[in-house]
Amino acid sequence: MFHKFLKILFVLSVLSLAQNCGYQPLLSEKNQKFSINNFIITGDKKLGQTLANKFGKIKNAQNILMLKINASKKKEISNKSTTGAATEYILKINFDIEAISSLDGKSFFSKTFSENSSFKASTLHLDTLNREKKIIQNMVSAISNELTRQLSLIYN
Repeated sequence: MFHKFLKILFVLSVLSLAQNCGYQPLLSEKNQKFSINNFIITGDKKLGQTLANKFGKIKNAQNILMLKINASKKKEISNKSTTGAATEYILKINFDIEAISSLDGKSFFSKTFSENSSFKASTLHLDTLNREKKIIQNMVSAISNELTRQLSLIYN
């Protein structure tokens, strides 16, 4: 009985300490010290706009940025059936991103982000297109999170 009481007391004390550790997420808008207010998109405009839509304007941000985005997408057949129909695709997206300070017009960050993914073709072409759109959304979200993380590290 006493042994169980000590275990419960130990668990409650650990939870109490973990709750008060002062953790704050790095990517929250509250901690973000920059806002991206302008985008210059070249290449695949639809893909570039998908990335631009991931960034919202933040009021009272200390640093106002402009992003130059050069987006490209490549879809290749990686596997074919015996009849010659595509059964699997590889999708590659690339973003060449340059961040420019709106205050002085100087470029301070330039990097290429790329993601690859493969997916199987469906018997219905519409299902294949929907699968491709969902994969693109997931890859763009991952790239936007990485870009936000890197810009937050620069400004913190």
